[in-house]
Amino acid sequence: KKTRTSPLPTESEGQRSKSRLAMAPPATPLPFLVLLATLLAAAPLLPPAAAAEPEAFDVRRHLSTVTRYDVSRASNSVVSAPAISDECRVIHLNLVARHGTRAPTKKRIKELDRLAVRLGTLVDEAKQGPDTASLKKIPSWMKGWESRWKGRVKGGELVSEGEEELFNFANRVKERFQDLFDEEYHPDVYSIRATQVPRASASAVAFGLGLLSGKGKLGAGNNRAFSVLSESRASDICLRFFDSCKTYKVL
Repeated sequence: KKTRTSPLPTESEGQRSKSRLAMAPPATPLPFLVLLATLLAAAPLLPPAAAAEPEAFDVRRHLSTVTRYDVSRASNSVVSAPAISDECRVIHLNLVARHGTRAPTKKRIKELDRLAVRLGTLVDEAKQGPDTASLKKIPSWMKGWESRWKGRVKGGELVSEGEEELFNFANRVKERFQDLFDEEYHPDVYSIRATQVPRASASAVAFGLGLLSGKGKLGAGNNRAFSVLSESRASDICLRFFDSCKTYKVL
């Protein structure tokens, strides 16, 4: 996942830093969660990855924008964070993030059901064929495979793994930029925005819980209430511009 930061601002004497969490337009027509919080330097949030021996191909690390957060963090391609001079301090952060891991959408659930039927047919054909060697070549997982979402009629929601991803992500942000989040919460200071898609807004809530944990009086975690704003899909020209921009659709 990538973070985008605004141009490096300067701070005059006595000027107070403010943090803003917001959302920016996604590069592809996917529901995106955008979180803007006050910072000065653009730097990845992860430490340099240790050198490792070549590993076997893992498809989970090659899923582009749908690669899970935890899998991306374990990737050797993570860029190390540049050092920040002692003469500088972070005063502003703009963070753009995708929603966390979700369940398959209704369309994908149907495709998985059809895949299960197709795999079953192939196994049956191999069993009935004269060449028993071909049956031995079939992977064991393929025999009797069924989609774990079989029978579901709804999908696309944020799953528990996705909640943990955004909650932990927020804690890493807070740890990396500790001085930014000392100010008392106000929705104009910590502005959290999400597209009007349930998995995106749920991701924003999970992020906010991690970012603001310990700053309230709710529950054992001393959580606090916070706002998450969304624009209508029909009028969201910033985060879901692809829904209302005719030029984009043509291109």
